[in-house]
Amino acid sequence: MFLTNEKKKHSTWQGTFYTRKWNDQIPVVYFEKLYGGKPLLKKINQLALQKNIIFNSSMVNENNSAAWQSAGWKVLEKLNVLSLNLKSLEQPDKKIEDVEVFTDRKIPEVLKLDQNIFDSYWQNSSAAFKETIDSCVHNYLFIQKANHDTAGYGILGITRNYGFLQRFGIVKKYQNTGLGKELLEKIVIFSKQKKLFNVRLNTQTQNKHAQSLYLNNGFVYTKTNFLILATSNHK
Repeated sequence: MFLTNEKKKHSTWQGTFYTRKWNDQIPVVYFEKLYGGKPLLKKINQLALQKNIIFNSSMVNENNSAAWQSAGWKVLEKLNVLSLNLKSLEQPDKKIEDVEVFTDRKIPEVLKLDQNIFDSYWQNSSAAFKETIDSCVHNYLFIQKANHDTAGYGILGITRNYGFLQRFGIVKKYQNTGLGKELLEKIVIFSKQKKLFNVRLNTQTQNKHAQSLYLNNGFVYTKTNFLILATSNHK
């Protein structure tokens, strides 16, 4: 009922929400609340205990998490939001290669890359990538090469004049070789050439290596943080 490949909408008197598989690697249900308060969250937590199903939330603003925790959910992950102001950067005269519009047909390629980049929990699903595409007006896929090998990728979403670095990673065997910095620089140059005002991204608080990469390349912390919460039966 809940572990579906695509998002499924549910409506009860307590509220309305979406569910799907978190990804193809772990048996966790992705839970996205559309409408409803503490009664809905309490019901889902009780359902998780009754059916032995683990629900993990979509990103929840840290300032709005009190109702979740009082309903029995617990904080699983914290994500910091970082931002890069592009207005003060010079317009670079450099052609960016290995970039194309990100469409559904590229999803199998990046799914395969995900398996060599991220731990199982953080790998995306086909449905999650489709949601990524739908979340912005324009989406661009950047491929990082190491000689003739594909070493990583990034996905930049653009809506109006704002960029969102929605996905970014380097294959594990190529990490700590400078390729992440090279890929990030390409994305920043491309963003400036597109006349964007800024680029934002989310990163795990405990991922100090990624945070250092962003901070060393001009990104700064914003006042916004997000949480991923789990039902109380999460171990």
